[in-house]
Amino acid sequence: MEENNIVVAVFNDDSKAYQVLSESKLKKHDQYQIMEAAVIKKENGNIVFKDGYSPRTTTDTTAFKSGLIGSIIGILGGPIGILLGGSIGSMIGATKIVNRQREGFSLIERTVEELYNGETAFVANVQENNEIAFNHFLQQYDPKFVYRKEVSLMETEMNKAREMEQELAREEEERRREERSEDRHEKAEEMKERIKSEFQRIKEKLTEK
Repeated sequence: MEENNIVVAVFNDDSKAYQVLSESKLKKHDQYQIMEAAVIKKENGNIVFKDGYSPRTTTDTTAFKSGLIGSIIGILGGPIGILLGGSIGSMIGATKIVNRQREGFSLIERTVEELYNGETAFVANVQENNEIAFNHFLQQYDPKFVYRKEVSLMETEMNKAREMEQELAREEEERRREERSEDRHEKAEEMKERIKSEFQRIKEKLTEK
């Protein structure tokens, strides 16, 4: 039965991921067809796009990034991927949102957890008649981790991630609004104190006379 799957293969060795990407462009197989593919890398806690292609465009990375794999990489390297990967930093308040809706992020969460700093991964949208055939192709390059998810389920995961990103953005805007309000309040209090102090100084001078 033919299925479209997103497949992620993580490698300890950078060169292996690039080999898979290069070979996947050249090899044709009657059991699978690669629709889009990319190499990503985790650098300083962030997942970044390194190289990629699709049958529609092999050179225009802007067009590539607007496709399904490009969108997935955008989420992996965005705030959701960062939070699920544990690199929360100043976003610690946002973990409540992530933990509340954590279920369902299987591919995104497993990828950010399995991809360590300095490691690379091959990510592809693969039309498969037989998962064994594509697994066999990947195993030649000794991946440390392989995970796949149906495209239809992946699209649901991505929609959920986008909704969460919007919620995070709303929370961040609310936090900034509260900070601005507190700042205005503090400035108003400072102004009142200065006026009070100045009034007292003038009063004391008049009393001296």
